[in-house]
Amino acid sequence: ALPPGTSTEDVLGVGTDRRARLDRLALHGSVRTDDSVLDLRGLDQYALPEGSIGAFTPGWGSVSRMRAVCGTDTDRAAPCSTDTHEVTVTDGRVVSAAGTPGRGAIPSGTTVLVGREAGAQQLRKLSMGEPVRIRHRLVAAGTRVPYDFAVGGYPVLAHGRPLPGLDATTSAVRTAAGIANGGRRLLLLALDGAPEYRTGLTIAEVADVMRELGSTDAFSLDGGGSSTLVAREPGAAAVSVRNHPSGGAERPVPNGVGVFSRK
Repeated sequence: ALPPGTSTEDVLGVGTDRRARLDRLALHGSVRTDDSVLDLRGLDQYALPEGSIGAFTPGWGSVSRMRAVCGTDTDRAAPCSTDTHEVTVTDGRVVSAAGTPGRGAIPSGTTVLVGREAGAQQLRKLSMGEPVRIRHRLVAAGTRVPYDFAVGGYPVLAHGRPLPGLDATTSAVRTAAGIANGGRRLLLLALDGAPEYRTGLTIAEVADVMRELGSTDAFSLDGGGSSTLVAREPGAAAVSVRNHPSGGAERPVPNGVGVFSRK
């Protein structure tokens, strides 16, 4: 369970101002035609809200977009919607449409719009060749500063204090990130997962450790077998794993936090 007061929209990231921050991720997006302006509620998102429209770009990959219209706002395991519509926009014009979300790589310069329920009804009004302007950007909901990158999880430390209600009984392998010096410093923590090295920390202990390391705000990322820290030592040609992952080796995961030298 998430700590009280947090949500699945909470993210850790670095903004275009080069400051790390904890905030909620907000999507500013629209689909404009000559006759209307439609709200964009998802961007390369695996689960679209009911009644909404989402945009899928080449960054989505080649997997099926059908998953985005499955489930409900309160039950992700609910059946897929049967009221769907998909529109493909290339170079600012509608080039194709389908009643069911498709799959396959999305070419450069192309955006696929997927609608469900009310969103599908709005997309059905678009006609072949119609000009469409799609705009979107992800910003920090509080500061409105666009993110250069953001990753999901949940806060455990805010303004130097642990959040209330953090679990203090269940120990597990953890990955966490902390923010210090007004966002000018980012601390990354990955625990050893092998039993002979560490039994893990509770979420409450994670908050305490990040505070002891100097963080004023801290964020819990995915843990367990996904907790991996790699680094390239001075003079080395490649990175190497620096902790002991739970499964004995790196686990394929879709995201992470990377720090790169410009030299």
